[in-house]
Amino acid sequence: MINFDNVSSSLHFSLSILRFARRPNLLAIFLFILGCSQSPEEQRDDFVLRGNLQLEEGEYQEAIRYYNEAIKIDPNAAIAYNNRGTAYTNLARFPEAITDYTRAINSQANYVDAYFNRANAYQQNGNYQRSLADLDTVLSHYPDSAYVHFSQGLAFTGLKRYTEAKQAFSQAIQLDSTNAESWVNRATVYYYQQDYQQAQKDIQQAIGLDTKESNAYNVLGLIYTETQEYIAAKQAFTKALQLQPYQPYFLNNRAYLYLQLDSLAAAEKDLKTSMRLDADNSYVYRNQGLLYLKKSQAEDALRLFERAIELDAATQGIYYYVGQAHQKLEQIEEACQAWQQSLENGNSEANEAIRQYCSSDI
Repeated sequence: MINFDNVSSSLHFSLSILRFARRPNLLAIFLFILGCSQSPEEQRDDFVLRGNLQLEEGEYQEAIRYYNEAIKIDPNAAIAYNNRGTAYTNLARFPEAITDYTRAINSQANYVDAYFNRANAYQQNGNYQRSLADLDTVLSHYPDSAYVHFSQGLAFTGLKRYTEAKQAFSQAIQLDSTNAESWVNRATVYYYQQDYQQAQKDIQQAIGLDTKESNAYNVLGLIYTETQEYIAAKQAFTKALQLQPYQPYFLNNRAYLYLQLDSLAAAEKDLKTSMRLDADNSYVYRNQGLLYLKKSQAEDALRLFERAIELDAATQGIYYYVGQAHQKLEQIEEACQAWQQSLENGNSEANEAIRQYCSSDI
């Protein structure tokens, strides 16, 4: 099996030693003694080891400092570039991480861990196509790795290539059926495809494996919202938020449920918190716009819908709601154009609006 220890360990850290950063004179003395007692290769390896220890403790800047020293000694130190990339990834400095993973690959041919790490950094930076290219390289070495098929499923989901995403998650499940996240992510794909029955089956599998898998309850809440089982939906979102009280997506999804129930004050509270935690989620702007529509503030709603489209033009139902806002403003031509776009995006709900308000030549 491929060793992804340097990937997984980068996710679990706590505060630790900062004394070398705070006492530069001691660091200079340490470096002088180190230089006198070790060969360059030993110095490089020692700096990498110290960087790894800081990485494991969550001291990413300190880890970078040590990897920098290793790279000064050996500009082709592939492991130092790879692990520095992991530190940058944990700091959400994805372009720098991608650059370092590329340097690691250039320094050491067939550095599979670096390809895998770069694929994940590409995903977090929104470049799913390049992620898939790197994952193809990893799969050529490790075709039976559930980790890689799982990551591939995430990339396909990001590209909205749901059939391929479902296949990738199914392969991951076949290779490792004990990973609750694989079941949750395949359920999410089924949800996007409006196959709510199969999505719910996968969620039950996930919860059976891990009762504390918060994303499972979130997806279950979405399913129940779509099937108008609102009491069950509220229970599911409440459970998700008990496990992760400040998860912005969970709050936003519960707000959407509250909007369906016309519980506007509760929806507004969740939306404000969600937007404060993550201002780049197109769905929070969509839902805020729906709130304003329900308050008969169509101009404010339209502004928020337009912001959602700027962030992600594929936001579910967005053009249908844009049409509603224009219709309330008596801008029928613009409304009909938006509903037509909604229809082209697969939202059959727009059919009735077009029939009622639009002439046949729109």
